[in-house]
This record gives sequence, C-alpha cells and structure tokens, in this order.
Amino acid sequence: MEKEITMESKSIKGNVLVVDDEEKNRELLRVLLEAEGFTVLEAEDGEKALKVVEDTPTDVIILDIMMPKMDGFEVCRRLKDDQKTAPIPILLVTALKERDDRIMGIEAGANDFLSKPIDKQDLTLRVRNAAYTKSLFDQLQENYEKLKELEKLRDNLTNMIVHDMRSPLMGANGYLKLLQMRAKDNLTEKQNQYVIKASNSVSTLMEIVNSLLDVSKLEEGKMKLDLQQCDLRNLAKDALEMLGSLKDKLNIYFEPSEEPILINCDPDLITRVIANLLGNAIKFTPESGKVEISIKKEDNQARFAVTDTGYGIPPEYQTKIFEKFGQVEISEKKQKYSTGLGLTFCKLTVEAHGGEIGVDSILEQGSTFWFVLPA
Repeated sequence: MEKEITMESKSIKGNVLVVDDEEKNRELLRVLLEAEGFTVLEAEDGEKALKVVEDTPTDVIILDIMMPKMDGFEVCRRLKDDQKTAPIPILLVTALKERDDRIMGIEAGANDFLSKPIDKQDLTLRVRNAAYTKSLFDQLQENYEKLKELEKLRDNLTNMIVHDMRSPLMGANGYLKLLQMRAKDNLTEKQNQYVIKASNSVSTLMEIVNSLLDVSKLEEGKMKLDLQQCDLRNLAKDALEMLGSLKDKLNIYFEPSEEPILINCDPDLITRVIANLLGNAIKFTPESGKVEISIKKEDNQARFAVTDTGYGIPPEYQTKIFEKFGQVEISEKKQKYSTGLGLTFCKLTVEAHGGEIGVDSILEQGSTFWFVLPA
C-alpha cells in the first residue's frame, strides 16, 4: 500500500479500520474517510476487529466503546498488550460529556478520542495526525531493521577477518619462539630483546583476536560453558600465574581464607576474568601503590574483588568502561581506562554464569572491581 506522508500537502493515506456495531455509523465514517483518500476497513464487533488487524496492515483504528460481546475498552487493551499491534493509533469514539469513558480509554491505551456526533473536520484532522504518527513509526522501524542488518553484516565481516588473522599470528608467534630457542646463542643480547618484544607483541594481538571472537560468541549466546565445581581461591592463584612478570611490578596482597569458596563455573573463563581484572588493576596503579585481592562468601554468593590505589574512575564513566570498545580518558592524567574488550568479556562471561559485575571508585583514591557468582 503506497503511503504519502508529506504534511505540507496534507496527503496522508493509509488503512483505517472502523469498528462499530451500527452499520449506519460505519457507512458515515467510510464516506467521510474515503473522500480524504483513506482506505476504509470495517468490523461490526471486537472479535472481528482483532481478526482484521491480524490479517491486514492497519494504520489507524476508530473504535466505538459500546459494542456487544467485547466492548471498545477490552479491544483497545488487547491491541495495546500485543507488541505487534501496540503501535497502531486507536481513536475511541465517546459521547462529548462522558469524562469517565475518556479516563477509562486512557487507562486502556487509547491514543485519541472522537466525540459524538462526528464532526467532519475534527475527524479528518485527528485521523490524518494519527496516520502520520503511524507512518513515522513505520519509517523508524524500517530504518532500525536496516541498521540491525548492517550491524550484522559488519559483525560477520569483522569475525571473518579476525578468524582469518588467528592462524598467521599463531604461526608468527611459533616461529619467533623457535628463533628464541635455536638462535639464542648466536644473537646479541639486544637482538634477543628484539625477538622477545616481537613475540610479546604478537601474543598481545592474539589475545585481542581471541577476545573479539569470544565476545562475539558470548553476545550471540553461542559460548558453551564447561561447568565444574571450582574453588575460587585456586582460580585466583592460577590467574596470578597467568600474569607472569606483570605481577612483580608492585605489591599484591592476597590472603585467601582457609575454607574453600566453591562455585559452579567454567574454570578457564572465570580465570581469564580474574586475570583481566588483576591486569587492569596493576596497569592503572602507580609503582608506589598496591593491589589487594579479596575473596569471600556472602549468603549464597561468592564475591571476588580487586582493589587498587590508582587514580580512580569518574562516576559517569563507571558503566561505559564495560561497553564494547569503551575507553575513558581522564584529561588531567592522559590515562585510558579499559582495553576496549577486556572488561566487555568479563561482563558477558560473569552474566553468562548468572552473576553480576561492577566497579566502585573514588577519584584520587582508587577503584574496586568486583563480581559475584552463585556459590
């Protein structure tokens, strides 16, 4: 059905459903609306109106209140409760002085009202405005669907490129390690340092590639969790080992409790979450500062927290840093918080386990990143 939505020409067109048990009322509205260029659909009761809306694209509904079987209020409620039909503007036909009917109509979700007896100019303006509103919604929905499709194409392209990058990166890293082992004695100390730095750079790229692929899987719900009963204290120890020499840059305080903190989780993923949080804490803490790990059981939850004495994160940015590619720069310090993907991976992983993650931070005092999981 072709629609014209230019308000300047007043040439709004669309399908208008008239619902009234009186045939003469339907006929009057049909004649008036068809003269304005609208296509008119008819239904003599509420049940048939619901069927028409289900089968035929409808832009505006003119709905009489007093009808047998199902009154206009109930028809309005049903249409507004359905996600598919909720955007359709509904004009309830009421008596001019029936205030209670209008209040009940608003409660039922009516968008506008027409008073009896029907005035031609009033009818034309209200229906035209309702049809224009519906056409704007349809355009917005169409643009939204196109945007979703473009985002899907972009994500598919990104995933394809990233996936293809992984193999050559793994190959490059392997050859660099072979060079380290076999030619170490033939290289100068400076040349060895070059090889080590190159290998570390390739490893960083591989981590970014793996994070992109993992975040994509988690967003689509395709990441399979290998759930096992684990001691959260041991996962924290494993995460510290993963950090290698990074953990030696400053003092890290960790005094685990004597009793195990048991959770049901994918140990590899949760260990990576802890390593990410620890790595960020170390990265953003000056050498004179400290990082403290806390693990405890609270009610039926296990809580992990890592506290640093870094610059801190402003309140308005404490949600943004968990967004994909979200980075926050504090201009005074020229310091960027978040790796762009690390905290997104942490958030999606914790939520996939039925947990919650967050940060508490005070400027100039530091931050505490935490997550809780069912114990």
